[in-house]
Amino acid sequence: MMKPATLYGLIHKGAQLMLVSLGVAPKEIDSAYRDWLHRKTGKRSCKELTSPQLDALVRELKHDGWLTDYRPGGRADNRPTDAQWRKLAALCHELDWGNGLDDPALDRFCMRTAHVASARFLTKALMSQVITGLERWIAGGHPHETH
Repeated sequence: MMKPATLYGLIHKGAQLMLVSLGVAPKEIDSAYRDWLHRKTGKRSCKELTSPQLDALVRELKHDGWLTDYRPGGRADNRPTDAQWRKLAALCHELDWGNGLDDPALDRFCMRTAHVASARFLTKALMSQVITGLERWIAGGHPHETH
């Protein structure tokens, strides 16, 4: 079990990455972070949370791709970078794919675009293709895929 201070740091880091990707201005990050935390937990500080609440937030941030140690499929040289995973997570969020990196709609898109069954099987190069494809799809005004 991780120490509470470690969990606080992970939560703050993941939430900050998420908020920046959503376009929150740097000077507004702290306020936006506390608002986000309050919506999630009813508290404005991690120090007010229980260990299970802290663990749940870290799991959610990892699941959604906002923590840099989330690399499905390993850390070999050809694996996607942390920045690529964060970008892909942001695109999933923009498309309202509620399960983030584990959403079936993303897997279907990966199959059509990169011919892999799941995002976790993407290489660095294939990840670039998927990101580019999603960006073009969004820019083209295509309707969001339903589940």
